[in-house]
Amino acid sequence: MRSLATWKPMINLFDIHSEMNHVFDNVFGGTLHRAETRRWDWAPAVDISEVGDNVEIRAEIPGVSEEDVHVSVTDDVLTLRGEKKQDSSEDRGSFHRVERGYGSFQRTFTLPKDLQTENITATFKNGVLTVSIPKAEKAKPKEIEIITE
Repeated sequence: MRSLATWKPMINLFDIHSEMNHVFDNVFGGTLHRAETRRWDWAPAVDISEVGDNVEIRAEIPGVSEEDVHVSVTDDVLTLRGEKKQDSSEDRGSFHRVERGYGSFQRTFTLPKDLQTENITATFKNGVLTVSIPKAEKAKPKEIEIITE
């Protein structure tokens, strides 16, 4: 069975650049200081599903505090934004590898017209932001009674 992968050309380009820097650092005796100060652009992974009479968007944002997450809606565009801050109080020491991303993120979603954007709710638990948007009455499925003759 084949699986689909999202192609992110800019991230792939940055990965190649990072690997080339690593090769040159190893060959020519460079240091890993770039990795210690690098801030990555990142975006949380999301799942979008229909749950009962709602559309839910779940975003994984581990390591981000609730105070650093903002949810807004303008017209029919939902925006999730925030920042994952690097803890500056830690004794940073000398890193050998840095893979965790830090920095600001923003995801936007154009919502269908048949959602009640005025009744959006958002909850944050265990690093997962759940945004729940109720469907409008006209978008909910209706059971049609069959009349026998």
